[in-house]
Amino acid sequence: MGKRLTSRYVLVVHEVTTTSVKIWVGALLPSLAKPHNWRLVVRKVNSETDRKNETGEIIKTITHLKEQGDVWERPFDRLDKRFFKVEIIDGLESGQDYIIEFESRVELEWELLEKSFLTTLPQALPTTDDRPFTVGLGSCFYTKHDGGRAGQAFEALYRHHQYRPDIKFLTGDQVYLDIGLGWYPLSEDDCQDRIADDYAESWDLMRSILRRGGTWMLADDHEYWNNYPFLKGINPYLATLQHDEAFKQRWEAAAKRGVQIVQQIQTLRIFNIGNDISFCIADLRSERTKHGFMSDASFQQLLNWTKQLTCPGVLVIPQPLIAGKGDVNDKNLPDWPQYNELIVALQNGGHDIVVLAGDVHFGRVSQVTIGGSGNKLIEVIASPISNLSELNGYAASKPDTSSKMFPVAPVAGVPANPIDYLGTVTTENKWWDLRFPRPRTTEHLMTVGFYRDGQSVKMKVYAWDVWNPDRRSGLPKPIRKFDIAPIALK
Repeated sequence: MGKRLTSRYVLVVHEVTTTSVKIWVGALLPSLAKPHNWRLVVRKVNSETDRKNETGEIIKTITHLKEQGDVWERPFDRLDKRFFKVEIIDGLESGQDYIIEFESRVELEWELLEKSFLTTLPQALPTTDDRPFTVGLGSCFYTKHDGGRAGQAFEALYRHHQYRPDIKFLTGDQVYLDIGLGWYPLSEDDCQDRIADDYAESWDLMRSILRRGGTWMLADDHEYWNNYPFLKGINPYLATLQHDEAFKQRWEAAAKRGVQIVQQIQTLRIFNIGNDISFCIADLRSERTKHGFMSDASFQQLLNWTKQLTCPGVLVIPQPLIAGKGDVNDKNLPDWPQYNELIVALQNGGHDIVVLAGDVHFGRVSQVTIGGSGNKLIEVIASPISNLSELNGYAASKPDTSSKMFPVAPVAGVPANPIDYLGTVTTENKWWDLRFPRPRTTEHLMTVGFYRDGQSVKMKVYAWDVWNPDRRSGLPKPIRKFDIAPIALK
């Protein structure tokens, strides 16, 4: 489902539950007019004919008229030409497809501006691998050379019966706010204007992704600045932030509006699919200090989730757990004592843990036994959706399989075990392509399908080359030599 419209209004499907959806509607471009009379039309998709024709039974209409007052809000409070509204639509059925249409009234006619597509969460996992409960995974989206290709790839997957992501996780660096930051401080208004423009560009290119299926976003450092919240090391983009504390505070405050209002990120969000599997989406960046990657209160909530699991858990985070310590230019999770405490908690739990992460500019699937517990850690990293280029392209990476044991950095009370690298995403290195100065990981998205097979839950991981569609099917081509057998979870 999902024919293209030419509108540049924003309609994002945020979190879904079994009975509701959060919709973000508005405009990030300052040139778009604010509709005074508008509505959201909710259609229930009842048949394959409905799906094909992108229509369905109207079950609800949420209408806002001028005479009732202006309900639009400002995503950036210093800017009056960008606007949004969050609507929670409830009363839906579980595991059901819906279409949400954004319409504006022009004179006496309602005009369609944008539409979105979603499926509510099911009550339980499917019992077949033909149509598993599928999550999309991606991170690191640099706009310069994408040209909408990632969105077209996701759209093609969404139209496919077997591969269609029911929901998706975007685990950080959806925007690169710090790249190109100048050698002069900006006013509060200019900080917000610059950040709003970056979001508008990224959201325009990712439009086909954002309006299809429930979305949980996480922040990583480039939602703020490289290695946030620290400002150490040599980085010319950060020089002014390093030497002007007032500017740093203005920039950080504006960036937080993008994280909290545009991306709708919260520190910890948990949902379950029946009694089969539990998801925990944890922002390990926004509360980060020199003392921890989360506040003490948030970290305790994360530990409680691990301790109370009665089924396999899926931990969605911005950075990998299978990593060594970082350096002054880029901190990794093992740089904090909270990391050790989390690994001990995973060892002491009774279930396997799947980690979905991004950040590192390579794609990799790894499996390892956690300490002496018998619990498996399966880590899936999808990064990047769209690579950095030109001078910034020197930050590109190839898959890292150098660590042989986990934990990579010793954790007291957790014996190290060998890591099994199940699959890596290919690299590109074309000397004539001057956009990319060094070998880079192929631009990709991943999908992870979960289904119940007898007494166990199984997962199947696919990696998709988002810049290289198949000419016949239109689907993104599977990443070469990436063929991982289904993994059983306990």
